[in-house]
Amino acid sequence: MASSDQFPIEMGFRMRGAGISRIDIFSDIVFALALVLLAISLTVPKTVHLPQPALLHLVTLAVCFLMVLGGWSSHYIFFRRYGLRDRLTLILNCTLLFLIVFCVYPLKVLFDTISRYLFRDTSPTWLSTTVQINGRLALYGLGFAAVFLRVCGLYWNAWRRRDLLELNGVERVLTVSSIIDALGLSAVGLLAALAALVLPASWSLGSALLYLLIVPWKTLNGLYFGRKARNLRKLVASPTLQS
Repeated sequence: MASSDQFPIEMGFRMRGAGISRIDIFSDIVFALALVLLAISLTVPKTVHLPQPALLHLVTLAVCFLMVLGGWSSHYIFFRRYGLRDRLTLILNCTLLFLIVFCVYPLKVLFDTISRYLFRDTSPTWLSTTVQINGRLALYGLGFAAVFLRVCGLYWNAWRRRDLLELNGVERVLTVSSIIDALGLSAVGLLAALAALVLPASWSLGSALLYLLIVPWKTLNGLYFGRKARNLRKLVASPTLQS
């Protein structure tokens, strides 16, 4: 491995995987496939004026697109920061990509239900779908938790190799932050899956709304570890006191 001082620095982190590898290319293809699967599930309107169902599907597609894009962004940041190519990283990455593709359809069903509720769709088809959706929500919750457990495993592997990677203090803090963040997101998925199995069918949307916990969790995690990283940067940048 090249000297850590030779790597470009972004946001206070040395980019050890700045070059494009076959892992990056393969992973990008899989993420693109997930987006294609979302796009082809969208119903194309036959008229110029979009009916309410078409608008609901468009909202669903937009939300799902953002979530898949967020997964790609986290994946991109990991491999760019650490540049790991060991066997454990390859295994975790392959299972992560499989789960991303596997969760596409439950993801669309999840946000289609939420968007229909927010737009006050009271059609009988929506009601019957909501009654039968608990199992799908539980399946998605388990898939969601599994995805971020894999992300946690990737960052844990980077932490395990922190000496080999020559992670400095700030990089170690940010690595721990990523591990805890992924664990928290996995806990949200497990909680949502449990709620989908326990709550009555008429309350199935309640388990979907639990994913809103992601916002305060990521905010608190970012604020806490962001402050620790800033304080550490100030400590390193401060001049050495002369005795």
